[in-house]
Amino acid sequence: MKIITQQDIINTYSKRQQEQSRLYYEYKRIKRENPEFGYKRISKLLDQPEHKTRWWNARKHTPVPIQTINWLKEKELIPLNEDDKRLPLISRILGTTFGDGGIDINHNMIFLSSSELKSLEDFKQDFIEIFGKEIEKNFDIRRGGINETSYCIRNTNRNAIRFFKALGSPIGNKTKQVLRFPEWMGVNQTVEDEFFFSLFGSEVGIPKCRGGQANTFDIAIGGLPELHENRYNLMNQIKDYLLTKGIESGKISINKSKSGKNQHTFIYRLLISTKVENMMNFLKKVRLNYCYYKTDKLKNTIDEILIIKHKRFRDIEKMYGWNKKIILKVLNVKGKEIPFRE
Repeated sequence: MKIITQQDIINTYSKRQQEQSRLYYEYKRIKRENPEFGYKRISKLLDQPEHKTRWWNARKHTPVPIQTINWLKEKELIPLNEDDKRLPLISRILGTTFGDGGIDINHNMIFLSSSELKSLEDFKQDFIEIFGKEIEKNFDIRRGGINETSYCIRNTNRNAIRFFKALGSPIGNKTKQVLRFPEWMGVNQTVEDEFFFSLFGSEVGIPKCRGGQANTFDIAIGGLPELHENRYNLMNQIKDYLLTKGIESGKISINKSKSGKNQHTFIYRLLISTKVENMMNFLKKVRLNYCYYKTDKLKNTIDEILIIKHKRFRDIEKMYGWNKKIILKVLNVKGKEIPFRE
């Protein structure tokens, strides 16, 4: 199965560039089938200016999409096949473009924002593994955010940007457009996992321990009111994916965010069960790509809850003398799955 072909790359460009690419391939076909034809004769057959076929004959000034295709072919990325060993890495990068990363509206950069420099370095190294060492020169990192506590890594290689656009990356402001998770991710479990692990690394909200219980544990995506059906469908796709990992989730919460001048945005949150065993299962089955602190935070929350429940277990046991099964039911935990810490 081919994930993307050279035509998919061409389709990411304007109608004019698509037409120029069609003419170029038609020129190549005529020349291949009639090697004795010169560029002047072919220009008449194509009804195009002579200077255009003259440059093509000299292998210069080829249409921009063709230049991109040739660059990607050198990297053996076009066509991109389902057995390409880099596909999990590609899916991992793609997942960031639906979260804290993206491609700007002018196709000038693909980026990822994070407060962790190590996460940005991981992103960079994965990019290099996909496209080769030469892509490194197109990277830079900028500091920003409130109190300059966040960073943004950017890559300005337009060939790589078109590659990810062809794969299904959203372009520009994600809250204002229909979003669709690429269907090709289903080629194998690892590829699908890497995509969602990157999305969750950006969008999962980690709970805190409050009185021995966890508060809200969720995955959130924003969108304009007219995108309600699309966002609701995305949340159900995420819910179905989590279910394949044995992770329980519940209702989809919808809240209005800060209003702009003439419009407001809704935040859609899929609420994940905060049962300790469910959070432990999430910790075990889901790796949060390009994000370390959230994993550590979830571990700490689980530890705090277990310490409190362990103390309550001992207090109840001492006060009432109940057996372990009854106490665990009162505390809403499963002893077999959750070892109490001494």
